[in-house]
Amino acid sequence: MADDLTASIGAILDKQGVVNGVYATPVPGLRLLRTHAYVAPRHMHYRPSLCVIAQGQKELLVGDRTIRYGDMQSMIVTVDVPILSQMFHTPDNRPYVGAVLELNPEIILEVATQLGAAGDPVRGRIGDGLLVQDMDARISSAIQRLLDLVDQPTGVDILYPVVMREVSYWLLTGPAGANVARLAIPEGEPARIGKAIQKMRENFDTPISVPELASVAGMSASTFHQHFKTLTSMSPLQYQKHLRLLEARRLMQTKGEKAGAAGLSVGYESVSQFSREFARMFGDSPRRQTQRARPQPAGTGAADHAAGIGAVAV
Repeated sequence: MADDLTASIGAILDKQGVVNGVYATPVPGLRLLRTHAYVAPRHMHYRPSLCVIAQGQKELLVGDRTIRYGDMQSMIVTVDVPILSQMFHTPDNRPYVGAVLELNPEIILEVATQLGAAGDPVRGRIGDGLLVQDMDARISSAIQRLLDLVDQPTGVDILYPVVMREVSYWLLTGPAGANVARLAIPEGEPARIGKAIQKMRENFDTPISVPELASVAGMSASTFHQHFKTLTSMSPLQYQKHLRLLEARRLMQTKGEKAGAAGLSVGYESVSQFSREFARMFGDSPRRQTQRARPQPAGTGAADHAAGIGAVAV
């Protein structure tokens, strides 16, 4: 199973000329990654998705929590969350090979409703927003069918919804079913936290208080703070800081903005405070990190981790 998935992803990347990097396939939300070298820790943003490692190892830092997973394991992400990620090739120097499949909330809702999971109050409670598990052979088989669509673009519109229903079914009925079902409960606590997260993403450059976010979620401030940290492994203020710094780095690296201007544009009132927090998060000053950054053609350089707050990681 592992060799088949690795070979299939590798064949697609070879055809696209991707030696080290990310390929966004024509299948909605499906991205493939390969890197032959260790990828140093990088900050990025995860959206609800199924992250699969066919070969290699990955280590993530989420708030104050460390997550490690590797060969033929997957991580199910059910919340928008900023993460520090690093990837490793295998001990015998075979490349890291992986895929990310964005989850489709509408399809999950349809399947969960048929299963009766969308109305289960237990599944509506707050829980871990990131869960690692061994790769299910049935999910691996479904992903293989999505990979088959990469060279069949005319079949994507017809077959993608069918395969995603299958993926959703196996996820909902598997060990992480309660986590996945949270995406299908519109008025559940996780969904209400999600509304607050969306407000933070849309207004990351303006001050937003915890009571204001709690009001969006329809919770008391103390309950909101507790549930938010349970779901994302960080406090609301930490989350907002991550969003601001990720966007500031994107502005500097892709738009050429000066450090001070980037810091002010994402909501910092003090350039010195921005520089301190940037260095604390990224391990270098804004100016030095921007100088080190070098634009690379898609698929030819080191693993292509996007810097902005909208980036979806592999």
